[in-house]
Amino acid sequence: MKKVFAMLLAVLLLSSMACGQKAGTVETQETAAPVATEAPKAEAQAVRQVGAYDVVANDGAKAGTEAYPYMVMTKYSVWYLASTDIELQGEDTFFAGLAEVLQYFDEDVADAQKALAGRIPAEIPPVEIRTDFCGQAGVSESAGAYYNGMANFIKLFHSWEVVRYALLHEYVHYLTIHCAEKKVLSGFYAEAVAEYVSRILCKNRMMRSMDPSELYDPEMLDAMHAWGVWDEEIGGPDYRKSVLCESDAFARGLYDGQQYQSVGQRTLLRMGDRPIPYHVYELSYAEGESLAFYLMETYGEDRFLDNWDTAPDKIAELYDLTEEELLTAWSAWNAEQCEQLGIRMELP
Repeated sequence: MKKVFAMLLAVLLLSSMACGQKAGTVETQETAAPVATEAPKAEAQAVRQVGAYDVVANDGAKAGTEAYPYMVMTKYSVWYLASTDIELQGEDTFFAGLAEVLQYFDEDVADAQKALAGRIPAEIPPVEIRTDFCGQAGVSESAGAYYNGMANFIKLFHSWEVVRYALLHEYVHYLTIHCAEKKVLSGFYAEAVAEYVSRILCKNRMMRSMDPSELYDPEMLDAMHAWGVWDEEIGGPDYRKSVLCESDAFARGLYDGQQYQSVGQRTLLRMGDRPIPYHVYELSYAEGESLAFYLMETYGEDRFLDNWDTAPDKIAELYDLTEEELLTAWSAWNAEQCEQLGIRMELP
């Protein structure tokens, strides 16, 4: 049983657990005003064509990119490609995977910017993206991708399949942590907004172009059908239902005694005598997203998004509640939603 539950948890958190120096973290310290990433020199000669884009030699304009001999420039991004990653996968596999991502990336990014219009500047500098499939950084063992708020770049790990799943989430971190004048100040808001924008407000063509068999094994597919979270129309789990179902599993004690990564960027132990955490920053990622759904659906999306710079210990005050009242009301709402939707995490 624990194996299946852990598999669903990993699926739900694959992108959100990859947002900082450790799995599940995101750097939210203050950053400098957005500065455009330097583009390749105009005279740079293409060494390869990937879809509609040229792969060019790294012109050396960006300090710290010596390990990346190749670059790709799109409207919204500058990609640095590591030679070790190309050798690891082989040229054909590496560049075929990059092409799969690039055919959707700019359109997905435009969707994210549109979804946050009015909360981010009208002009957004291209984001810097670096590959690290060989695991040169320690975080790569537990991350799919992460946005580094201090150095201001997105780093990609493992494989292009993982990248397609995680990248738009990380790009939203870039928008809310670096580009927005009013920046997110907590892991709860950083993760909730990134998931809400990338999974609910955007089409996320990169992720949804994937065959479910690329993400889930047969046991997991059967379980999601049995739990009532599978959506035949989209050919995958309904994200909102999955979040509610996972949160219900935590409340019913299915993860008691197990460690989990919290939105407060801590590895915590779920205690059997505490179905509801004491603080917002003790929520798991799924619970944090469920709380975000509750606040937006109960009090309005604008009230939630307009206050994303609120510290975790002040969130309840926005709704004239104590933290205990907020978490109790949310937990009851989550249980009611699960009952109404007929979703419940159990083995088939």
